[in-house]
Amino acid sequence: MNQSVPTQSPPPVPLPPDHARDFPLALEEILRLILQFAEQPSLVAAARVCKFWSHIALDERWRSLPSISPLLELVAPRSYILNPIKYHQNLMSALAKADWGRFRYYSSRIKSIGVGQTVTTDLPPDSAGLVQLFHGPSPLLPDIKTVSWRFNQNQNCMSILPFIGPQLENLFLEMDEGIDNVAKSLLFQNLAQRVSTLKFLRLISSGFAHPISASLATLISSLPRLTHLELPPFFLTQEVVAAAAQLPLLTWFSHSKWTKDAESYHESGIYFEFMPESFYQLSVLSFASLPIRMAGILQSTDHVGRLRLVVLDCPAYNSPQEIENIFAALGSGAHRLETAYVVCGPVPQLAVSASKDSLTFDTIRPLFSCTQLQQFHLYAPHLTPPKDHDVVEMGKSWPAMWSLILCPTPLVKRHLGVDFNILPLFAKSFPNLQKLELFFGKGVPEFDGDLYPAYRFKKLGTLGLGFSRIPKGKTRDIGFLLASVCQHPPLIEYGAIEGYRGDAIPSRENADMVSACSEIKSSVDLAFRIKSSFARNFDTAGSAAEFYEKGLSRIRPST
Repeated sequence: MNQSVPTQSPPPVPLPPDHARDFPLALEEILRLILQFAEQPSLVAAARVCKFWSHIALDERWRSLPSISPLLELVAPRSYILNPIKYHQNLMSALAKADWGRFRYYSSRIKSIGVGQTVTTDLPPDSAGLVQLFHGPSPLLPDIKTVSWRFNQNQNCMSILPFIGPQLENLFLEMDEGIDNVAKSLLFQNLAQRVSTLKFLRLISSGFAHPISASLATLISSLPRLTHLELPPFFLTQEVVAAAAQLPLLTWFSHSKWTKDAESYHESGIYFEFMPESFYQLSVLSFASLPIRMAGILQSTDHVGRLRLVVLDCPAYNSPQEIENIFAALGSGAHRLETAYVVCGPVPQLAVSASKDSLTFDTIRPLFSCTQLQQFHLYAPHLTPPKDHDVVEMGKSWPAMWSLILCPTPLVKRHLGVDFNILPLFAKSFPNLQKLELFFGKGVPEFDGDLYPAYRFKKLGTLGLGFSRIPKGKTRDIGFLLASVCQHPPLIEYGAIEGYRGDAIPSRENADMVSACSEIKSSVDLAFRIKSSFARNFDTAGSAAEFYEKGLSRIRPST
């Protein structure tokens, strides 16, 4: 076996003090900082400068790999690795003659890998087993910190095991629909014996957790250092939640939301409760439940009082009062709350019996007692447009608010939204606002020509219009109004966003929305060009058309 390359990464060659002073880039800390931002070709070039630079450049070059292939190609051709059955003898011969010292020289530098992120599987399981066999019993990646692995259809999940190192902290697993429950359970059982150092576990999968609930709970129970746990929809079975509840360091417990096209609703897979002597450090919680049960869970003030972020997903409600009870439970106990995302759009399986009644501002008013709130996102079938005093009260209650989303994509009553002329009041009431998404009605005031009103958004970067219906011929007025109430040009978003579970917007309506938003953006750009050229109000106010022509005349090149 060729031992020309050392099996461990050598330390950088020490340099004399005078040399380090005369050549600042010879200082290891500075060089590492610079090379962190270098692209791959630059790292390859830096590795050829000298031994000192080579050590540091190779560390950065191999620190994070989007694929495991570059490492495995050190010991066998790619064609052999990807087709271990067809080239079995060739692969065996290549691995037997491989320079494993060279392999370890590079593998010890890897801190993060991603496998199977493309349609073509990145690593067949047979190849992984053979590589481990010839490498020996030690981990292939001894210093790995993060593994992101996608298992494609009919893939053996055990292929990941050789690449699990003793210092692994972050594990992200994605399993396609073709992975059966037996393979999942076997993987969880084996991981439970190997990943005790794990701090972050994210699992993406479809279906229900019941067939694999016991093995998943066993895995979770074996992770005493776990701080972040993210599970798929309908994986919060009683057994899994009980295992997570006893983790002493768990601060983040969440599940991903399901959408209209997601798997069938399964209530027993969204079980959650606060049990005595449980969730000792929990500050971030995401779970789904019917509203009556959810309100009862949130009345556990000892646990809720520690929460700083909640994501609540109600698959349906029978009356707005049920949603108000949820906000009342939060308002009475979650006084440290900084972020609240609430989704209460009906899932398809419950849509027939679910209510689509509008939520009023009285529904969310109990949340005004959470004075530390910085982000509030509400997605519901419809929210009654706020009145001026509602906006003022919100602003006084949430002085630190910087992201506010209030039902921009309603399922019903799409003729009933806020007026655009309420934006200056939002600017006055929320001075720190960076993101605002609302559903606007058809009422659009004619622009008065004043680009510098008394109150403007100083930090707003994104304005979401959702499904707002823009009246024809009013895009110029809206564009000038937005430019007048914003200190900087905002990013204008439109269309369906997260939390929307309704039907797709008809193509004609969507095309009209795209066209209207494009015209609004053009008017905003024009107005800001004028504002940048003339940092003062125009002498006389006029209609939007007059303002438009006056602005063009002042920025149009002289002939």
